[in-house]
Amino acid sequence: MKEFGLLWMVEENNLVIVIDSFTIKSIAMKRLILAMTLLLGSTVIFAGTPPVVNQKILKAFEETFRDPKDVSWHEYENFCEVDFNQDEIKTQIRYDNDGNIIATTRYYFQNQLPPHILSKLKKKFPDRSIFGVTEIYTESDLTYYVTMEDGKNWYTVKSNPLGVLEQTEKFKKAPTH
Repeated sequence: MKEFGLLWMVEENNLVIVIDSFTIKSIAMKRLILAMTLLLGSTVIFAGTPPVVNQKILKAFEETFRDPKDVSWHEYENFCEVDFNQDEIKTQIRYDNDGNIIATTRYYFQNQLPPHILSKLKKKFPDRSIFGVTEIYTESDLTYYVTMEDGKNWYTVKSNPLGVLEQTEKFKKAPTH
């Protein structure tokens, strides 16, 4: 390791310190390396720290869902959210701080739809196939958004739990070559 020094001299009762450019660059580089190390270290520490989920929520989750896969928790001010997979269904659940489910979103395929809704879709839209389903539950509502397709278009059909269907969107497919 090369030592560097300061050149100093006294001129007319004034101390003059001369630092060569190598010394300045070395000091700057060491400070930059230290700052980057501290930044990277704090990022790893905070990114690797999972949110602390209260025991009521954890108990409610573990009692309801057996063997979930890819569990990921997110903590917010008034609720906790968990994302996971189970039985080929991607699920997102919001819990209040007392462990009560306040909302769910589930993504799945037609085989998970209630049979009466599937039957009504097939009857009303016989030339369309079902691409996927998004099921959204809140404390006051349950809605199924079914994405359907045919040769030319994508469709979104909304259904309530009774199977009342309403097409809400239609998009032209991009041409394929």
